[in-house]
Amino acid sequence: MRIKLILIISVIFYLLLHYPTLQAQEITPNDTIENYDDLLEVFLDFQTQQQYIREKINFVNYVRDPNLADVQIMLNSHGSGTAGRNYVFTFIGLKQFIGMNNEITFWAPSTNSDNETREGIVEVLTLGLVPYLANTLLAKNISVTITNFEQSKRNGIADPWKNWTFEIYGGMNLNKESKQSRFDSRWGVFADKLSDDWKIRVRPYFNINRQTFITNDDEIRRNQYRHGFDGFMIRSINQHWSAGLFVDMLSSTFHNILFNIEVEPGIEYSFLPYNEANYRSITIDYRIGAGHHKYIEETVFFKTQENLYHQAINFNLRFQQAWGSFEAEIEGSNYFHDYSANRLSIESDLEFRITKGLSLELSGGFEFINDLVALPAGELSLEDILLRQSRQATNYEAYAFIGISYTFGSQFVNVINTRF
Repeated sequence: MRIKLILIISVIFYLLLHYPTLQAQEITPNDTIENYDDLLEVFLDFQTQQQYIREKINFVNYVRDPNLADVQIMLNSHGSGTAGRNYVFTFIGLKQFIGMNNEITFWAPSTNSDNETREGIVEVLTLGLVPYLANTLLAKNISVTITNFEQSKRNGIADPWKNWTFEIYGGMNLNKESKQSRFDSRWGVFADKLSDDWKIRVRPYFNINRQTFITNDDEIRRNQYRHGFDGFMIRSINQHWSAGLFVDMLSSTFHNILFNIEVEPGIEYSFLPYNEANYRSITIDYRIGAGHHKYIEETVFFKTQENLYHQAINFNLRFQQAWGSFEAEIEGSNYFHDYSANRLSIESDLEFRITKGLSLELSGGFEFINDLVALPAGELSLEDILLRQSRQATNYEAYAFIGISYTFGSQFVNVINTRF
């Protein structure tokens, strides 16, 4: 009797232990696919909406490393002012699909809800995977439907806004305790026009910050504001050249600026055609400008107002490829009245896949700062320094970051679990 009981308990324990595995083996995508190895293996080389994508596009295997994939999908997204965001998906064929590459663009207007945008992304990804799926056992399950739309109707659509979009924003934040309080508010307007020939922005903005600290002896109040305007008008000339006019205005307690206005014409040259900018670009631009400055307090150069003329040159590299991404920027500027009043900044960021599962990230920047012409004369109080009420004198600024990650284990990441 005892032996039978032990045998029954052992069988039940075995079934409980192995039931999830047995159940999983019974689930197959369709009658022709015998196991998950028959599915297309896809590596999503981006973080946007990954969980939603894996949930909706469940007829492929998602792997954790591009070296395990049949198809690698990369994403570049660019905000187009307040008009919306442009998503560019690059499909890279690997293994048996080497040479089968494609690029599909999805436009998400600012009027889209988050759900509409993610549904659009899924539709674009599904469409982009069709050429690869057509070479798998799922080919007979694919059907394509194209909705007819007469081009003549599209050509007749008039845009009453002439490609202009507008956004009005505002908000405030209040934190209060028995010994301190803080109030922050910001509001402004974006007005953008985007077309193949023009890129225009008009943006006034306003920011107010107030802090109060109560001590045993006193009550300390600090008020800051930063109001301004930035605008530009950029004209596309051809696939390598563009020209623009930039206008900036600022009134800021932190920068000791009562009011200034700067006007800069500029020109940019792209060493590669602009239509390749989604995955690689090398550009250089030059600006020259004039500005009128009024200061809140007299500066260290004994000025309360002055006219300044300046120039700046910027060199920029940007690559996003299957191995990772790299960005670098070098910018130099100076004032004409004193060439020692200059600035040079160098920044770079590298994300590199060393080998399967092993990735390295490096970023850093260094800036030589010799152009703080608006620094107020006199010494800053301890309160001003701690509360960052005013900019302090410095001749450099630097930062650096290094990170490494290694992923191993199951090559599949198909499971979606949204609990907690």
